[in-house]
Amino acid sequence: MGLFRRNQVAKPQDRRVATRYSVDCAATLKMLGGDRHGRLSDLSEAGARLDTPNPPSEGVSGLLSWNGHEHFGKVVWANERSCGLVFERPLPQSVIEETVDTVEAPSGPVAKFGNIPLGQRRSRRASLVSEG
Repeated sequence: MGLFRRNQVAKPQDRRVATRYSVDCAATLKMLGGDRHGRLSDLSEAGARLDTPNPPSEGVSGLLSWNGHEHFGKVVWANERSCGLVFERPLPQSVIEETVDTVEAPSGPVAKFGNIPLGQRRSRRASLVSEG
């Protein structure tokens, strides 16, 4: 496994090389120190973003599991609500397509084109101030 080799420096990948897709599905990062459950919100062949209440620290390796898929990765950044992972091997395009296809389109009424004012800025203040 490439993640556990010593004396080998991984070449950083340019984040903009791989196309990223917005997704929303349940995922688990399985690690030696315990699992982190959350939502996968960003996916590419090079890595993913996991939104979780207690993200692991940068540098931690683990197995990301979602929708029947599992891939090894390493946490390259973390903040208080999410973390970014780089996969050990590129994710097959078929896995990305399957994951993107399972994301449900938002449901609800579609705005009528005639109701959208063109060329006008919405006033944010008007929505914040109530008339009384």
